[in-house]
Amino acid sequence: MNFAELKEIIKYLKKTVTCNTCNKKFVNEGIRVLSTIGGEALFHIHCHHCHNEVIVHITIFEQTGEKSSINIETRKAGNISENDILDIKNFLKQFNGDFKQLFTEY
Repeated sequence: MNFAELKEIIKYLKKTVTCNTCNKKFVNEGIRVLSTIGGEALFHIHCHHCHNEVIVHITIFEQTGEKSSINIETRKAGNISENDILDIKNFLKQFNGDFKQLFTEY
């Protein structure tokens, strides 16, 4: 996904997607691109009105070589608890940096 496509997607998000808490539209400053790969993108959107946070996954479907449709999925970002922070801290204390070993264990 190139920069021009990302700009179009952000314009589309601002035009069509509203906050699922206060129904207000999102602004540029609240939209962050988390990742893109191929025809997919993941965004984090922060509502400046009510401070709700949303994760948005977008998939662009191509048909006969032309972009024909966009699929948007939104989900309210979950809250991080104190226990979540402690779990991460404890994991990092014991983690030796060997990702290969970490993923072969599971």
